[in-house]
Amino acid sequence: MARFLSKKETITEAICALLIILFLYTGVNKMWDYNEFKTQMGRSPFIGELNGFIAAALPAGEMLLSLLLVIKKTRYIGLYLSFLLMGMFTGYIWLMLTYAPDLPCSCGGILAAMDWKDHLYFNAGFTVLAAIGMLLQGRIAARG
Repeated sequence: MARFLSKKETITEAICALLIILFLYTGVNKMWDYNEFKTQMGRSPFIGELNGFIAAALPAGEMLLSLLLVIKKTRYIGLYLSFLLMGMFTGYIWLMLTYAPDLPCSCGGILAAMDWKDHLYFNAGFTVLAAIGMLLQGRIAARG
């Protein structure tokens, strides 16, 4: 017998789908153009020498997050880590807008069309979505 999803489950599924699309898109894009991404990361005043590590770890982490969000048993931790990552991205962009004299472009694809302020709002929105998903997933899990 088919079971219908509750409203909380439907919203959580939609949030996870959006995060999965975002992380797969950005992760693949960074891996596809790895050398350019690494170069752009090296131009950041806050990253500098860590650019090689970040350029390799970030796309791998985004792919892993996508997998965590797909698997129901790991979904809560995936949403929690998505919230942390998106919060760090948002904080990084705020730091760049506030303190960096020269803003490098380190985004590819359609996200490259956004300016830094738009990107701040975009990331903040996904941070909020991840938080909502985390709260709803916690309630779904508590319900059993």
